Amino acid sequence: MKQGTKSKGQDIKGKGVFYPIFCSLLLVSCFLTSFAEDLPQKESTETPKVHIVKKGDTLWDISKKYLNNPFKWHDIWDKNKFITNPDLIYPGNNIAIPGIFDKVEIEKEIQIEAEPEIIPELPEEKIEKIEAEVDEDKIPELPQVTLQPPPPAKIPLTTEVVIATSGYIIPQEMEKGVVFDSPEPRTIFGRGDMVYINIGEKSGAKVGSRFTAYKPLRVVTHPVKGNTVGVLIEILGELEIKEVRDDNSTASIIKSYKAIELGDKLQEREDIIVPMIDPAAKVEPKDMRGYIIEAKEQKTTVGTEDIVYIDLGRETGVSAGDRFTIFKSGEEKEKKIKRGEVIKLPKVVIGSLQVITPMENTSTAIIRDTRKEIVIGEMIEYEKR
Repeated sequence: MKQGTKSKGQDIKGKGVFYPIFCSLLLVSCFLTSFAEDLPQKESTETPKVHIVKKGDTLWDISKKYLNNPFKWHDIWDKNKFITNPDLIYPGNNIAIPGIFDKVEIEKEIQIEAEPEIIPELPEEKIEKIEAEVDEDKIPELPQVTLQPPPPAKIPLTTEVVIATSGYIIPQEMEKGVVFDSPEPRTIFGRGDMVYINIGEKSGAKVGSRFTAYKPLRVVTHPVKGNTVGVLIEILGELEIKEVRDDNSTASIIKSYKAIELGDKLQEREDIIVPMIDPAAKVEPKDMRGYIIEAKEQKTTVGTEDIVYIDLGRETGVSAGDRFTIFKSGEEKEKKIKRGEVIKLPKVVIGSLQVITPMENTSTAIIRDTRKEIVIGEMIEYEKR
């Protein structure tokens, strides 16, 4: 019995020591929690990861680096529509990595509620009412104002890269010079590289002059009429002169849409303007009919988002954004039902296209819709909407 009494006394004494300590720790914990709530909080936002291509990079290597699987290179290719050939990427290209994001810490501003300002009461003053005599006959009538809704926002027809890499057909080249050499022992160049061009002071060049690098791809013949239409031009990039001499200059590649090689030609710089269109605008009726005469990369069949060239241009009234219905090649057919009776069958609609770059007698267009296989030589007609 005495032993049990002693144990109970020791237990009470132990609690007497532990209880103040426990209360102190609880107070400190509450204080720290309250203090932490007052600190600036941080949240993260996600921005798509972009890889800037360096010399020697391939989609295989980039996929292995970011996606830990080189066989997922096709996912990166699908994400970056400007890459027309997965084997051809160039230094300076910005490549978005699907599913990979950079986290950016953003510090929230602490909003502190200000104490309400106490405004002293002002002494009441007697206000005398003054009644003025108004001649209603002399009050001018204000004109009625009708509020007009704001004009609808215009949207870009496509991107600068798509327009540049789509090219166009011209009757003949307007060559100004060529890329003939480089300070480096190389034959293929991209953004940031230095090259030598055969344009100098005698040709009117000076430091800061800019030129467009291009490649003539092939002569285009009309698939239906058989006449020569012109030369298909592919835009490669833009150069700026850094040092100028009598007959040649040193130039820097400041824009690169595709690889620039020795022997590629130069012409006066052309601004690449992305057309802005109003989807809600009324479409003017135009009587225009023509043909698809060529396709990018010499494709014989084309589908949605492919680039094609038509035999209608600014001279026939074509503008950027114009849409055309595509019909199956061949004229309307006539079918005999019975003796002496002929029925004309309608043309078959197989898709539509939209003009992105109108030239003088031809235009570059993008296929917007396909219902059946589209081949070179198909008929087109201005879309009535």
